[in-house]
Amino acid sequence: MKNIFQILKIIALISILYGLIVLSLIGPNRLFNFYYLILGIALFCCASYFSKSDENTKRKVLIILGVLALCFVLAEIRIVSFSLSRCKDDADYVIVLGSQIRDNGPSMDYKARLDSAYEYLEANRNSRVICTGGKGSNEPISEAQGGAEYLLNRGIDKGKIILEDQSTNTVQNLRNAQALIEKEKPIDKTDVVIVSADYHLCRAAYIARKLGYKNVSVKGARGLAILLPHYYTREFYAFFKELIAL
Repeated sequence: MKNIFQILKIIALISILYGLIVLSLIGPNRLFNFYYLILGIALFCCASYFSKSDENTKRKVLIILGVLALCFVLAEIRIVSFSLSRCKDDADYVIVLGSQIRDNGPSMDYKARLDSAYEYLEANRNSRVICTGGKGSNEPISEAQGGAEYLLNRGIDKGKIILEDQSTNTVQNLRNAQALIEKEKPIDKTDVVIVSADYHLCRAAYIARKLGYKNVSVKGARGLAILLPHYYTREFYAFFKELIAL
């Protein structure tokens, strides 16, 4: 059992190293960006402290950690499965969930979403696209406008682009997009494809269905590979927060 706690220390050190990589790539602007750093420190301290405990205490600690790890893995399997799902062709609308707009255009994450939407629109010429997202305090323009300009520059017809520029989160993105769609036809009779980052698709689909979307599928966008563990972990907590809120 002592060897198990040594393995936990190694895992903790890997977590600390990964946490430092995350901070170096995306900065300390969000509290969750410190997650892997804090997790690694906490896990290392836990392993160091309980490795000196009696066998019964060690067993209890390992059982608790094992149950938590199992819950996390099962939830992540569900989240990851959505990134592998195939979207429906010839949707009436493509909804692109907004992300950070910088002075020089969409962030890497947002650009990947827009490129994925462009790919779909090129293959499905009758579909229209709704770019979503308001203007954050650190953004030069709204995310919706930035997304629309990017798609226009790539050759998407202006008449196919609809702006939803008042939202600040995923629920508002989809609720406001729904209101725009229902000006033309009921949401339960409309085929919709939601485009977002791979890790975000499960939560986005869940929210959409809770809001009344009936015919919805998802299309993912892959970001920087080294940051995927960070984003998928963040999504684990965000999804359960959504379960409670909706």
